[in-house]
Amino acid sequence: MTELMAHELNANAWICRIAVNDRAMTREFILNAMDVAGFKVQARSSWGAKSAKDWMAQDWNYSMIALHHAGRSYGCGDFGAMEMRKAQNEHLGRGYDDIRYHFGIDCAGQIFEGRDIRCKGASVDEYNTGVIGVVLLEDLTVTGEVGDWTDKWRSGVEVWKLNTQNVPPAIQIESLNSLVKVLRSVFGIAVLGGHREYPHQKGEDKFCPGNTGMELVEQLRGSTGLRRPSAS
Repeated sequence: MTELMAHELNANAWICRIAVNDRAMTREFILNAMDVAGFKVQARSSWGAKSAKDWMAQDWNYSMIALHHAGRSYGCGDFGAMEMRKAQNEHLGRGYDDIRYHFGIDCAGQIFEGRDIRCKGASVDEYNTGVIGVVLLEDLTVTGEVGDWTDKWRSGVEVWKLNTQNVPPAIQIESLNSLVKVLRSVFGIAVLGGHREYPHQKGEDKFCPGNTGMELVEQLRGSTGLRRPSAS
């Protein structure tokens, strides 16, 4: 098998150009293993991903998973392909090389391939080496958590006994559990954390994946024995 086509830019950075090699075969194994488990991963071409930048930082020896929610402007439904396109457009517009996450999961349990697993993610500010980013394609904050205009609107709506908070459906949690299991079978995953638990997070990142998302993180750590991220 040919080796990954890469060359060093400086002492601390490598650039990644996708080539057919053992890492490509590992990517295929992940997709196939999810298919066998009953959770087909939609490849980038299936959801209409735009091309990533030609040269991107590589990563491979993953030991951590960061769980995210997509944020306040995302809904819970079976329209994950649209949400993935929306996220990619937002991230490209902010100067990222591609969508920031490696995988996305919508409320129908559909799993989408995001950034190629052979390239370093960009989902955790200043802490991406060795981290696989997985996003749940909805808003998992609770009313009053952020303190913005959306919270004010939700508080007003809830006066009328209308629920505005998303709870991850069982099928979405099953998909996430299966994905984590497959990733652990390939990489030496030892840590699972919500985005906000990783060091150096600020701004909106301090709320991700929402209080409801953090409840799910705690459940996953309890069932898998994975550790929380280090504080530094």
